[in-house]
Amino acid sequence: MILAVLFGVLSPSGARVPRLLGVLVFSLALWVLLAMSLSGNPWPSLVGRWPRYEGLLTLGLYLAIFVVGAKLLGGSGSLPRWRVLRLSLAAVSLPLLVVSVLESIGLRPLGGGLDDRPGATLGNATDQGLVGLIIAGVLSSQSSAEEGWQMWLRRAGLAAGASVAILSGSRAALFGLAMVSLYVAILWMRSRNWSGFRTVLGAGAVTAGFAVAVFIVPATRERLLSAGTVDGRLLLWDRSLALIADHPLFGVGPSSFVDALPAYLNDDWARRVGDTFPTDSPHNWILQALAAGGFPLLLLALTCAGTAVWFVRKRLVETQDPELKRYLVITGVAVLAYWIALLTHFTSIGTTALVALLCGGLVGRDSDPVASTMVRPQAVASLSTFGPLLQRVGGIIFACVCLAVAIPATLAEWPMSAGAQAARTGDPEGADKAFQLSHSLRPWDSDTALLAAQAFAGPATTGDRLSAQHAVEWARLVREATPHSQEAGLALAVGYIYNGDLDDAKELLDELLAEAPSSTSLFVQRGVANFGLGRTSESIDDLQRAATLDPTLDTPWRILSAIYQRTGDAGAAQAAMERAEALSP
Repeated sequence: MILAVLFGVLSPSGARVPRLLGVLVFSLALWVLLAMSLSGNPWPSLVGRWPRYEGLLTLGLYLAIFVVGAKLLGGSGSLPRWRVLRLSLAAVSLPLLVVSVLESIGLRPLGGGLDDRPGATLGNATDQGLVGLIIAGVLSSQSSAEEGWQMWLRRAGLAAGASVAILSGSRAALFGLAMVSLYVAILWMRSRNWSGFRTVLGAGAVTAGFAVAVFIVPATRERLLSAGTVDGRLLLWDRSLALIADHPLFGVGPSSFVDALPAYLNDDWARRVGDTFPTDSPHNWILQALAAGGFPLLLLALTCAGTAVWFVRKRLVETQDPELKRYLVITGVAVLAYWIALLTHFTSIGTTALVALLCGGLVGRDSDPVASTMVRPQAVASLSTFGPLLQRVGGIIFACVCLAVAIPATLAEWPMSAGAQAARTGDPEGADKAFQLSHSLRPWDSDTALLAAQAFAGPATTGDRLSAQHAVEWARLVREATPHSQEAGLALAVGYIYNGDLDDAKELLDELLAEAPSSTSLFVQRGVANFGLGRTSESIDDLQRAATLDPTLDTPWRILSAIYQRTGDAGAAQAAMERAEALSP
């Protein structure tokens, strides 16, 4: 994405973002920066957090790609560049489909476990589906200039994009694809002067065909018929609204949701969702804006969206070329489908950057030719003369700064992977050296230390004292940057317990449970710490509380069985083990 921005700013001057919209977007960016600065973790909020890292670099890229999209795809002379974009999207959809198909039949060419949802090259199933939806949408309009291999490439790309969306099993992507498919079908029928009744029948046939295509894929059909994630999403929105109600003006800051949410989770959340995978987003772009920057950020975002729609409508009126107008209309529908899909998902670089490019292309306008002939003050004339040069120099500087951060951060992935592997295979010293190297390449990222602490916490529970010591060291480093991180606190508590620092573990777990009173994992670990401190009754209470919070979890019962065995209650030990085996044979 950084290289795309670099090539975009170096390309010949083209269209631009309308000034009014530019001012609004700039105001939105300033408010985001203010919310970052006022958050509980200013530096991690500024640089971004794992796994999406939507800090200054990523958010800056969204904005820069939006400007590049306006420059390349905006204006009256952009038709040739839209054709190139369509061919490019058609080409990249083919390898994306290959990986998606391989993952759908159980293979994992890019890694991951068999129990993971397929994510192809995007790493996330819904992201994969959304990219497929966008590609299919942009390619669904025919071109009068297509012939030979270009026509067949576009058709193949259209089929591949739609197939990628279907194979993802994402409800959001499938709804968006259905919306685009139905719109394109109705346009086609109207172009052939079908009657109203015949159009309704045709729309019904398209809907039925789409349903058959979706339900013929076993994994997609199974996911659509499951209501588990829907229930969890509704509960997440309810808890997110409780958080937002306490932070209406500035929110909790970008990238701080993952630390702030646990205080608002309740017993219902623990029972229905659990705390195995901490949530870093409300999975709804409206709630995401409210959580990141409060009601002012949402108001600015809606104002930008409304202004952009007005400029798109104005451009459609002004566009004379029918083919370009078709491209703009169908791209607008695909972008709308994406934003509707984000009512149940989150933004990420893999999807939002592409949409930012398209949004820039939709609103981009030609420079005002009249303004260039007006008599202006010398300073304004000089600025107009050197403006394009300043933009290119600024773009180059921005790209170089971003690359200076991104290249070492990318290189850090190799020692991170090696460290995680070494920790799993019982080589804590080798793992620590690898993590140290990774941290030196990515010193700004507190989550490098978090992943290291979590990697050591697992082996520590098996009695590896050295892993426990390393877990403590890395978790303390995380807590310095993000003192309210429940994940870091849990890893630190585990390290304390298996390093023999039971009093420190008990004190820390008391603090963590005061902040997140419905965390099953914290109750389990405090139960272990209390037993080590000789507080058997308190330990049993904690473990029974954990078992009540998450009735599907076998760990509390296994630990209870061991405790009852130690205290000589063989009957209770056997009963607890039977409960554990029933939950996880």
